[in-house]
Amino acid sequence: MTVVVNNASGTLVRALKAMAELDGASVYLDDYGYYSKKIVKSVLKADKQMEKERKKGTLKLYNTVDEMFEDL
Repeated sequence: MTVVVNNASGTLVRALKAMAELDGASVYLDDYGYYSKKIVKSVLKADKQMEKERKKGTLKLYNTVDEMFEDL
């Protein structure tokens, strides 16, 4: 059986884990919400890469959207 609970508080999560333990069942938590793990990993990887480039000074930053469109 699969049960989906959105936006569960920590209290509810602990209660669900305790109830599952009583029945010998397991609880799987997906903290990613609507996004798949693959997408989340991809975004986090890109974020790390951008941070590296920013620290090196090789990342081009813009103050306005118009500045960005000028470079395109």
